[in-house]
Amino acid sequence: MSRKFSMMILILIFSCSACAGAVVEEDAELHKIVGGLYSLASAVELNNRPKADINALVRFFERIPAGWQDAVKVETDKGSIWVGIAVGQYSSARRYLRSNAEALKIMESPNGAAWLGGDYAWLKAADVAKKKIRPVKFSAAQGDGTIFFNAPDTETWWAAWPDLTARAEKDILEAHGADAGTELHAPKADGEAKISIYDEVRPSSVRVPDKMYMGTRKNSFDMSVEVGDVIFNPIPNVHR
Repeated sequence: MSRKFSMMILILIFSCSACAGAVVEEDAELHKIVGGLYSLASAVELNNRPKADINALVRFFERIPAGWQDAVKVETDKGSIWVGIAVGQYSSARRYLRSNAEALKIMESPNGAAWLGGDYAWLKAADVAKKKIRPVKFSAAQGDGTIFFNAPDTETWWAAWPDLTARAEKDILEAHGADAGTELHAPKADGEAKISIYDEVRPSSVRVPDKMYMGTRKNSFDMSVEVGDVIFNPIPNVHR
């Protein structure tokens, strides 16, 4: 094989690698967790304080969904700041997280082992030394009207969740901006309303009969009940 031919093959290989572009998972639930963790880590960096809590980070987000503050955590452990997001027991993200937690550096607990199925997924946001923070490394790019994050040595990009403010996005891109190699599009969350089984399967309406027969004379219905001088008939009156 000639040297010229070998060089052509190498050029083709590198070209194909460049054409591969970014990978974006289709499960919106995954983006809420992985993208959510990097969004929180970004907020920790923007806050730039060795002590952080959710109340201090809220200002970097807009349109926060209901219950968000109850589903996220920020903790300081052994000189580092960690952010956590709840993973539902039946979350569609569980299988992917379990298989890729080590590569994504998502842990069971602050400074713990790789995530295997805990109630919360944790990501180190920054190290703290001499009252200064040193944020984790990641890349950021803009697409589809939001910010996407990419963990070092991985190909997949994750959409921010919840939406960050315009100022926060600008600061993140200035510090971590990178070329994703292709357009980034966030998956659409399933907006279909969840319907209770009690709404789908309704029992027949129960109502009081239109007429009840009361009298002192017995009729042909066996269900008539005599109480003293009065006969009660629970069957609706019919034409006789």
